[in-house]
Amino acid sequence: MDPSHSLTFGQRCINFGKRQIRDFKRRPKTKYQQSLIDRGWYDLSARSQLPMIFIGGCGRSGTTLLREMLNRHPNIFCGPETSMFGLPFWPNNISKMWNIEEGEIFTQVSQAPNLAVFAEQFYLDQSNKAGKKRSADKTPNNIRVIGKMLTWFPNSRFIHIVRDGRDVACSLRHHPKQKIIDGKIVPSHINRPISECAARWLNDTSSGLAYRSHPRYCEIKYEDLVQSSVPVLKKLCEFIDEDYTDEMLEPSAIGQDSMDIGRLVNNQNSKDKVSTTSMGRWSRDLSSDEKRDFMNVAGELLITMGYVEDHSWAK
Repeated sequence: MDPSHSLTFGQRCINFGKRQIRDFKRRPKTKYQQSLIDRGWYDLSARSQLPMIFIGGCGRSGTTLLREMLNRHPNIFCGPETSMFGLPFWPNNISKMWNIEEGEIFTQVSQAPNLAVFAEQFYLDQSNKAGKKRSADKTPNNIRVIGKMLTWFPNSRFIHIVRDGRDVACSLRHHPKQKIIDGKIVPSHINRPISECAARWLNDTSSGLAYRSHPRYCEIKYEDLVQSSVPVLKKLCEFIDEDYTDEMLEPSAIGQDSMDIGRLVNNQNSKDKVSTTSMGRWSRDLSSDEKRDFMNVAGELLITMGYVEDHSWAK
């Protein structure tokens, strides 16, 4: 008799998850991705009826600040980033950020027929644990796949947060300042050229602009959120069919728990009161050459978004 037959279903699932982790680490990630594609993981005909709230935008545009505000709402749970949609799907991304055992994630993946079903169960499990009625997902690279997300979740709402690209570039050049290794936050020592940061702002922001007329898409500016927080949050609450509450502006009272390491890595200040201190940092941080570099790459979008009228700021 096969000894595995004496194991409970749960034990067999755990063992299967461990085997998947072992196989995943042995083979190139491209092969793992191909195995997901082959079994229909990204099936565009899949649907989830969850009334999800998705947040996206170029990194360093205020997505974490908005996440903290929504997470304070009594009905909404928004945890760490998942990178579930805008990048190739890696179970260990979720494991690392959410402090969940890899085996548990791999097991859930093996039991789900596609990404939409997996995501639905994941969000339901996490919102139930948090005692909230509704889930939100804040991952900047969601902005790259808005169409797929709105298709997979026909009852969802997408919030695109935009920030002055010059300030974004100043922040992106050293981002992430920290990374998680073996459950600990360590420095990353990154230093990117401004032209590279400007290109990312240009591409990610442009990805959202294509959906401006979509009824389930809402666009807000970081500068409006920090300077006129209440009106902007009331507008967002109306958009997502929730009542505005002043709790959304209160500094986070969430204690240290197993999720905090992923929730606030590189964004420790986002749990505090809203501040405008990061606005306009480009005028202090960018050299004359870097201003011209940004202008050459993304200067026209800066005009399109209403941040400047022409290129005189770079001279």
